[in-house]
Amino acid sequence: MFILANLFYALAVVLRIVINFFEISIIISAIFSFISFNYHHPIRQFFDSVSEIIERPIRRYINLTFGMFDFTPFAAILLLILLDNFVVASLFDLARVLR
Repeated sequence: MFILANLFYALAVVLRIVINFFEISIIISAIFSFISFNYHHPIRQFFDSVSEIIERPIRRYINLTFGMFDFTPFAAILLLILLDNFVVASLFDLARVLR
């Protein structure tokens, strides 16, 4: 059973790293949208494309644009926090129980 516990633990760690990467990418993309950073710059395009992976499905189902403000990044970060606290924590707990 320890092999299965190690697998769940490793999956939880990798998933937490991916979630943190998406959270940081969304924050950086939102900061770039507030400042006058060149839209065609490769760094901005990278962070915008990474954050769009999470934000596009949210925009498709829920309109969170009010005037000139888009609250989709905020909703995306909340969704990622929910996934981290539910899925990742559950995987860590499952790994601990199986040991």
